[in-house]
Amino acid sequence: MADVALRGLPDDVHRALREAATRNRRSLNGEIVARLEESVRPTGIDVDVLLARIRDRGRRSRLGSLDPDAIQALENDGRS
Repeated sequence: MADVALRGLPDDVHRALREAATRNRRSLNGEIVARLEESVRPTGIDVDVLLARIRDRGRRSRLGSLDPDAIQALENDGRS
């Protein structure tokens, strides 16, 4: 396992990481390693399947057929 030194960490980021580590019952190093692992781990999401679901939901939604003027009218109604 490799060791890495981290320099120039802003105080507010350090504080937020320390607080998160406490909440998650980890050391500061453990919190940083967990977050780095999560950020580079493959998500397992099939993009084609996700896009197909989004398109299908848009087709089934009655809002999917609204033109820009109708959307603006709905937004304006919400502000009355």
